[in-house]
Amino acid sequence: MSNEAKQQQAQQPIVDDTLIAAYLEENPDFFERHPALLQQLSLRHPSKGAVSLVERQQTVLRQRVQQLEEEITDLMVTARRNEELFRYFSELYVKLLQSRSLEEVMDSLQETFSTQLQMPALTLKFFDSPLELEAQFTFAADTHKQLLSKRFREDSIYLGRLTNDELKLLFPDETIASVVLLLLGEQGELGMLAIGNHDASHFEPAMDTLLVKQLQVLLSQILPPLLKHHEAV
Repeated sequence: MSNEAKQQQAQQPIVDDTLIAAYLEENPDFFERHPALLQQLSLRHPSKGAVSLVERQQTVLRQRVQQLEEEITDLMVTARRNEELFRYFSELYVKLLQSRSLEEVMDSLQETFSTQLQMPALTLKFFDSPLELEAQFTFAADTHKQLLSKRFREDSIYLGRLTNDELKLLFPDETIASVVLLLLGEQGELGMLAIGNHDASHFEPAMDTLLVKQLQVLLSQILPPLLKHHEAV
């Protein structure tokens, strides 16, 4: 080969898969302008052998449609679940606002979380309360400090797992794998609501906390007057 031919060959652009793909992407009507190519091209299909480009495209589109239908179904299921959760929490808020005692508060919480949401364990504890409260509402100072020091360094809501010792403090009669803990009071000084689930992945740190945060705020407002009423009784 002469030097001139070698120079011409070196100057010719190298056409690789990337350039072809980029060109076709920029010119989606290429095969409309060259319909004869569709008759000549064939693709290897894993189960059907050689198929035409049109057939292959149709198969890909059908697969994509099926995938989108599955995604839409998942979104609809999630939307229905979120609607259900919102309704349960809205009904709970009304019941809590109508509560006249700590027992009524606990009954409303138990009905929502245990009955409607199938949460197997729930406990409400107060920190160092000067009132004479039933055992189910009491929480020793040294006990809650163990939890506070580890679980509430960045937020007043904790979602995730606890150690076995911590779980025994909150749920001595249940085998709980994941929890949501809500500190109550303006500074978290009032007490704690703990909700547990048998599923270790049910409560995760990345979960949205909008509904439980609203519950936290509501309980922090309605519980102090109920405690005073409890003392008066």
